[in-house]
Amino acid sequence: VSAFALSLNTIATCTVAYTAVIHGRFDPFAETAYLFMKREFLYEFTMVRWSFLSSVFCFLGMLASRLLIEFELLKPTGDVKSSRPDVARLVVFSIGALVTSLLSYVNQNLWCWESLIGMSITVGKMVLKRAFIERRPLQIVSVLCMIASTYYLGKLIICDVKDGIEGKL
Repeated sequence: VSAFALSLNTIATCTVAYTAVIHGRFDPFAETAYLFMKREFLYEFTMVRWSFLSSVFCFLGMLASRLLIEFELLKPTGDVKSSRPDVARLVVFSIGALVTSLLSYVNQNLWCWESLIGMSITVGKMVLKRAFIERRPLQIVSVLCMIASTYYLGKLIICDVKDGIEGKL
């Protein structure tokens, strides 16, 4: 769900930024297009980049999870000669190699942030500023919904871990 939601956020934010650019109420002069976007459209520029990059990593995580679940690669078998554990490792290490390679490349080329984590912190600060300092009502609702979804995600994860431990006792 995260990859899809972030991709939609990328499209919507990019569309708004494009409309603002063709509307023309800004200073068009800058040393580079990058500096222009950071100066005139900081929120849109940062949010589009962050949403897209985050959606790619969420998608790859979902892909790995789906492969492991769909093909029951994590399900224990009584067969010692089963290749299932090796296929599960192949999936995890292949996707892991791609994710770490992409993350390394992205982190080397963000220009204004040291890493995707730094960019994520900037996005968080911008969203919180829009919600609680600028007091934008729908942004406040958005933040509250994000907090609620994080709570329920954590609750699901903790319950699954707890059930797994209790089931083995």
